[in-house]
Amino acid sequence: MVAEKNSVTITIRGKKYPLRTDADSQRVQQVVEFVNHRLDELDNQIGLKHKTGVSDIRLVMLALLNIADECLTHQQNLGEIKERSEGLLAEISSIEL
Repeated sequence: MVAEKNSVTITIRGKKYPLRTDADSQRVQQVVEFVNHRLDELDNQIGLKHKTGVSDIRLVMLALLNIADECLTHQQNLGEIKERSEGLLAEISSIEL
């Protein structure tokens, strides 16, 4: 069964964007808050270092690169955990009771 897409308007850094999604409104709100928080954090870090404003597009690109790096790191960690758990399961299975 295909989930129905809903039209919502999200606000990121004060700008409104229309969006069609099948995610529930609570999840959409969590994502929007996460993105706004990350953009604000990055803006503060860059602003403190350079004492100048950074364009929104540059800020979004930097945040996107940071988030993508974190995702890839988590994927790698999950892969390592999966390999380790499979090894442990194999060890457990080979033990005679």
